[in-house]
Amino acid sequence: MNAVTLAVLLTLAAPVSAQTISGRVIDATTLDPLAARVEVAGGRQVTTAAADGGFRVDALGAARLTLVVSCPGYYVQRLTVEVARAGPVEVALAPVVSVTDRIEVTATRAREGVDPVSFTNVPQERVADAYWGQDPAVLLSQVVPGLYATNDNGNGIGYSSFAIRGFGQARTRVTLNGAPMNDAESGDLYFVDLADFMATAGDVQVRRGVFGLSGLGGSIDISTAQPSPTPGFSVEAGAGSYATRRFSVQAQSGLVGGRWAFAARYSTITTDGYRDQSWVDMWNYYASAARFGERSRLRLVFFGGPEKTHLAYVGVPRAALEGRVTGDADRDRRANPLAWDGEIDRFLQPHYQLVHEFQWSPATRISQTAYVFTGAGHYDQYRARRWLYEYALPDQVSPDGTLISRSDLVRRRSVAERDAGWVPTVTHGRGRWTFELQGEVRLHRAHHDGEVRWADRLPALPPGHRYYDYRVDKRTASVAGEARVELTPRVSLSGGLQATHHGYDLSRDRLKGVSLSEDFNFVLPRAGAIVKLSDSDHAYLGVARGMREPFFRSIYDPQDYYAAPASLAPEDVWNVEAGVSAQRARWRARGNVFWMKFLNEIVYAGALDDNGVPVYGNGARSRRLGAELDAGVTIVPGLALDGALTLSRNTFTRYREFGFDGGSVVYDGHRVAGFPGVMASVAARGEWRGARGTLSVRHVGRFYLDNTQREDRVNDAFTVADAAVTLPVPAGWTGGGRGRLALDLRVNNLFDARYTSFGYVDGDALYIPAAGRNVFGALSVRF
Repeated sequence: MNAVTLAVLLTLAAPVSAQTISGRVIDATTLDPLAARVEVAGGRQVTTAAADGGFRVDALGAARLTLVVSCPGYYVQRLTVEVARAGPVEVALAPVVSVTDRIEVTATRAREGVDPVSFTNVPQERVADAYWGQDPAVLLSQVVPGLYATNDNGNGIGYSSFAIRGFGQARTRVTLNGAPMNDAESGDLYFVDLADFMATAGDVQVRRGVFGLSGLGGSIDISTAQPSPTPGFSVEAGAGSYATRRFSVQAQSGLVGGRWAFAARYSTITTDGYRDQSWVDMWNYYASAARFGERSRLRLVFFGGPEKTHLAYVGVPRAALEGRVTGDADRDRRANPLAWDGEIDRFLQPHYQLVHEFQWSPATRISQTAYVFTGAGHYDQYRARRWLYEYALPDQVSPDGTLISRSDLVRRRSVAERDAGWVPTVTHGRGRWTFELQGEVRLHRAHHDGEVRWADRLPALPPGHRYYDYRVDKRTASVAGEARVELTPRVSLSGGLQATHHGYDLSRDRLKGVSLSEDFNFVLPRAGAIVKLSDSDHAYLGVARGMREPFFRSIYDPQDYYAAPASLAPEDVWNVEAGVSAQRARWRARGNVFWMKFLNEIVYAGALDDNGVPVYGNGARSRRLGAELDAGVTIVPGLALDGALTLSRNTFTRYREFGFDGGSVVYDGHRVAGFPGVMASVAARGEWRGARGTLSVRHVGRFYLDNTQREDRVNDAFTVADAAVTLPVPAGWTGGGRGRLALDLRVNNLFDARYTSFGYVDGDALYIPAAGRNVFGALSVRF
């Protein structure tokens, strides 16, 4: 029986009394009985099915009854029963998550034994166990193989970034309930705009390799949690190192009128950050309304909230890590070169989503997400001794007659944007064939402007002086079709094509007067095969091509005085995957190897323009080879181990970097900078009498900071251990109140390792330090 389709089986048997309807509730996947809640619509009766799934309700003289059947972890089912004709009713509830992976099943996600791709499912309970307030990228790096994250602030809260298979987040597709989260112009991600969002996350799927629009390195799809069919209320408050504070309150309405369920959350997170002047202050709201129909589910989701962050993206030299600045390494490594108090980022990005699923017929299913989000904010920066002409300011003469052509100044960069889109999917099964059609439309509009707020020594500074002011529109349209066929009971093949259009339009560049329109079109094939080795084991082979349009500011950067429009081709990746998956009652394992060929990589310093200024170009080719393993075992009931290993080698096959003097450096055969070749993790999870504990260890290998492969430009390998325990508070300690209290204690970097999570080269090698041992504790109460 299909685990996604909600099946209602009305079995004709010996009739029972016309005044009574009896039946049984089962799991649609395992056929196990469920002690579900059965309600007669209108609130006239509510009962709970017995341990064997059986239930009985009175007809109360009605000719027709509508039953609403719900159970935590399952989709709500509505069915109408004709009393006079009803025999025993069997209701099969489909789980919100699949029984094998505990992951929500959606049309846009990879499925075990169905899709020939490499992926990792992170179920909702695993997200909840690992989460304490950190950025989503940091959380996922702790539980997903092949994903590496770094955080500017050092303690996991604030601006973070990640990479998969050596592809940065701008080349990785991230969706939320199917709606894209990547910035339309830069491809980048700003999880800092979604404070405490993982508190209401459902589950996460991370796919590695080519996937969908602009997903060259992989994709991440996060779902929001389904509203609960039972009422609930919870409050959580926590505090920890570096003045970190978190407060969250959540409410669930349960089923209202047998058809609706509502959920809401309000959260705040503040921290001083591990590094100096790296504080974060943000709050967030979340609201969801779900409607359960007999053949459909509809969710309205709203979330957002303002963030305010002191920027800390500049690294420190090795001398600071070694304490050769003040003699105190602990003090020196926490330094933030962005020391001006006003170096602050402020942004607000509210989201509005409609998520809809409809079972058109037993063979056809439609799912779709429509969304709108807006964004507005700015950040201020202090810059020393800048040429005035770069900021559209004329040279000036001071009162003593000195010519002023350079000045210290404060600039403000602002953006106001609006995005809207629609992501529909239609799936149809016919015999041995399954057809899937996916579409996507996205419209983006943004207004960017830069303002000089203050300049030292200038006799006159025009108020509100702008040094760039422009608008960018982007339109995206895509359609993809895929077919799957079962050649034999053990072998299935799949193949598909995706056609995509991206278009940029620059208008109203008020300072330079530049306008441009760039279109990018490509057709991307994919194919694969699945071989079923047994009922629970399978092997797969997949081939796919991915392309990504250039980032807008790599084509032309109106914010740069020296920039000129460039002509660039889309980046191009071929990806080949082969893997095996096996599962038993007590263990599971997935392993795969991959080969990726990256063409037309857009890099800086690919050529020189007429003014001797480096411009962007399709200047590099690289190859990525690797193996990934993800496994878990239950040692005894209540004690389990999870482990992951990633081995990769990412090298340039062709790369020439041109300098200002007209010379070039050849990097053929050099490692791709910024991504470790070895990553490994192991986690032990235990549960006993309501208490839960986790001990995890992660190892990250060394990696180069730039493409020169110089040994003085390396981020050293590190190993970090984290520990967490959740303890239920005995009711007797709290006077026997109705609420369930729990204490959550976490120690991050248990053995106080001194390491850096990232680095880069700006003349010298600079590093982003991570926090030493730090703690966080929280108390929660749930009703």
